Amino acid sequence: MKTAALLLVAAMIAGGCRAAPPAPSFTDHRDDRTGFTIRLPGGWAETALPAGGPEVRFVPRGAEAQSAEFISVFTVPSESAPSESTIRRQVFGLLPVHGVSGFQRDPRTTADVLWYRFELTGSSGSTEWALVGLAAAGRTRMQIAVCAKPLTSWRQGQTECDAVVRSFVPGDLAAK
Repeated sequence: MKTAALLLVAAMIAGGCRAAPPAPSFTDHRDDRTGFTIRLPGGWAETALPAGGPEVRFVPRGAEAQSAEFISVFTVPSESAPSESTIRRQVFGLLPVHGVSGFQRDPRTTADVLWYRFELTGSSGSTEWALVGLAAAGRTRMQIAVCAKPLTSWRQGQTECDAVVRSFVPGDLAAK
């Protein structure tokens, strides 16, 4: 009797336990043209944009290039010695931004490279998104990496975006 009761309790406990969802898989991407590296979620691919432009964009397979779920890395020339105001101007000029909830100097800042982390909201078509981003500005150019998710799924997607942005390593920011 005791054995049957213990088996029944064990079955009830086991039935109530669910395995945690698998951690997302990531793949490393290195851009040969601009030198940056970034980790992409599994199933994401580079999308076609005009060749030679400042942006390299990744979206989930099957999504449109202008999807509200995207990862982009922009490479733009630095106008002068990097400063917070020039970095802000570039970031806000590259994307259709509606709001800013944070723009802070990142601890990786050195005498040669200024780093800033930021959070923004904006839209692609009629879909609003939220994003986290990281800008690294050197003597001759800056690279800005962002990861966006539709505003309706931001709470679930922010962890993935934080991991993507943390993985960003810029190319040579002193190259011409």
